[in-house]
Amino acid sequence: MLLALALACSGPTDSAGDPADTASGNDSVDSGGDLTPRECTAPKVSLLHDFPWETLPETYDYQHTQDGIALGDIDGDGWIDALFAYGGGSAGYRNDGAGNLVFDPNIDMDGGPMVTGQGAAFADLDADGDLDVYVGRDRGWPAVIGYNDGTGHFTTTELPGSEIATMTGAFADFDGDLDLDLFVGATITDTDGTGVMAGEITSGDGDQIYLQADDGTFQNATDQAPVEDMWGWTFQGSPIDYDQDGDLDLYLAHDWGAYIQPNRMLRNDGTGHFTRDADCRCELVQYAMGAAVGDANADGLPDLFTTDIGGPNLQVNLGDGTFVDATQALGAVIPATEHSLTSWATTFVDLDQDSYPDLTTVYGQLGQPELIGDAAGTAGMVDGPEQYDAFLHGGADGQFTLTDVGFTDPERKRGLAVGDLDRDGVPDLVTVGKYFMRQYHTEGGCGAGVRVLLHGKGKNQEAIGAKVEAEVGGRTVTQWALYSVTFSMNAPELYFGVGTAHQIDALHVTWPDGTTSDAGPAQPGDTVELDWR
Repeated sequence: MLLALALACSGPTDSAGDPADTASGNDSVDSGGDLTPRECTAPKVSLLHDFPWETLPETYDYQHTQDGIALGDIDGDGWIDALFAYGGGSAGYRNDGAGNLVFDPNIDMDGGPMVTGQGAAFADLDADGDLDVYVGRDRGWPAVIGYNDGTGHFTTTELPGSEIATMTGAFADFDGDLDLDLFVGATITDTDGTGVMAGEITSGDGDQIYLQADDGTFQNATDQAPVEDMWGWTFQGSPIDYDQDGDLDLYLAHDWGAYIQPNRMLRNDGTGHFTRDADCRCELVQYAMGAAVGDANADGLPDLFTTDIGGPNLQVNLGDGTFVDATQALGAVIPATEHSLTSWATTFVDLDQDSYPDLTTVYGQLGQPELIGDAAGTAGMVDGPEQYDAFLHGGADGQFTLTDVGFTDPERKRGLAVGDLDRDGVPDLVTVGKYFMRQYHTEGGCGAGVRVLLHGKGKNQEAIGAKVEAEVGGRTVTQWALYSVTFSMNAPELYFGVGTAHQIDALHVTWPDGTTSDAGPAQPGDTVELDWR
């Protein structure tokens, strides 16, 4: 059921509805007002579609790069599509209207095949009502922005100074001018790691910050950040308002932290100028592949979950600009075994819709097992050829529990994205790796939750950076419109579980400019659309 809700706002906003092809309602209140009992079962993730090597396009000479996946509605039909970025030539997958991703060569770039890629992200960059795309690429191939004509035909432009190993791209309004800017993490992809350990390679290719100008072009503004802190081995830079001052900062997840540079927190002054915060107590020395932002302990503050070789780490925000390691305290432990050693993309998502945040993480062999044991901090570890993805279930007791939900894929995963592909009110998963894509269907749990779509303004049409709080069962559940994942991007919508409650009592939105909106109630299966004005 799509809700057109009346909103109480600090500035005039409303909620708009699209009556076509909306998710079916599953209201827990009938016409007589009697409450229907709700129960929750164990969630299960099952493989729906496998896209192996043989099905992928081979437009270009194959490159041994990473792989990324971006989810979003490419053609405006209300169904989530996908763009898979990989070295043989990226590919578009259109949703068939029943929740199935189907390869479509008609999703193209400049009238021909899509470019090679190793990272992808969607956003409506020109405010014309459709999703445009960033594709990061290997050294020697400039990263591109593709502008969508609304049907999946993209016209590309190159990002200046990007002929480096560009990885995850994260869109955000860093300078507060209501258009989306871009952070691009960079590494080096033509090394086997031995040069790093030998001290011959001492930096990445240099991260990039692009600010969108009034004419829509992306201008390289990397000089507005501390240069010495932009040369780590950065798989992902995660936007996060960790200091709660209303602008988006950047947390840089650095691989080879013991050799090149530990993780970094870059504080934004609100104008797109960044300085390193060396006092955040969050500069972990890791082989970090990614960093997820979410509220792990229900205090309304953004926390960080970073992946690593040997086990991810959960850092809880203390509210004073510092973090504390809460991995053990909150049970967010994934033991380092030969079947779960090297973790890559990770994201907060309430997969079972019980109203408590979960953590989903993909694993995959590094592919250089001879390095493990020689590299710092990895003594005795085994980077096994078969490594299984991990699901940390968040419970009502505030603890995470490692739970088997059906992730049995042993292959080398790299990227991950979340989206309700079949519009049943429950988020699904897509994983990508070396070299394949897999679509999973989620079932069980507590059934349909409430989907929240944010409509922004200016050239921030996805309202990236907004904070959404849901009142459910006497608790406040907090999520942020921050969709970046390692090499990848979640669908630009939020999923709030209801659990055994009968509705979300209220929704509170704090928009990127600090104005607020209120809406509700909303029942399981509803879609709530909110406008920022």
